[in-house]
Amino acid sequence: MKVGIVSDTHKNLAMLDKAIKNLGEIELLIHLGDCIEDVKNIKDKYAFDVVYVAGNNDNTLENTEKIIKISGKKILLTHGHKYNVYFGLERLYFRALEKEADLVLYGHTHVQNIEWINNILFINPGSTSLPRDKAAGCIKIVFDEKGDFEVFTYRF
Repeated sequence: MKVGIVSDTHKNLAMLDKAIKNLGEIELLIHLGDCIEDVKNIKDKYAFDVVYVAGNNDNTLENTEKIIKISGKKILLTHGHKYNVYFGLERLYFRALEKEADLVLYGHTHVQNIEWINNILFINPGSTSLPRDKAAGCIKIVFDEKGDFEVFTYRF
């Protein structure tokens, strides 16, 4: 399965479209919050499935965390603001242990990051519209049927 990951789109639909173009062929897009209003635009415009969680700018306390399974991998989705990810991944790591996650996808910092902590992979795609590092970013993960996967980073 080919999965695109975006976060922190902040209503900049032109940059969101650019991210989706960079991702190429995908079957699922995961939006990690800020602004989930953009998800409606995605669903109206594209044929792939969309899964999302809310961020701190989404004015809701609901749907701030999800667990999904892809090719046998348990994936924790969160925006990250509830775990103070600006100051490190320790709190998010302990949440991942609680949920027995294999991968954690988060946003909030507007900085692309891929980091293994023990046997858990943490991935932040960065922001499509307001990056705080080199450039706007998104990520694609390609899972095979055995649960192996490869991560691709995109900057634009």
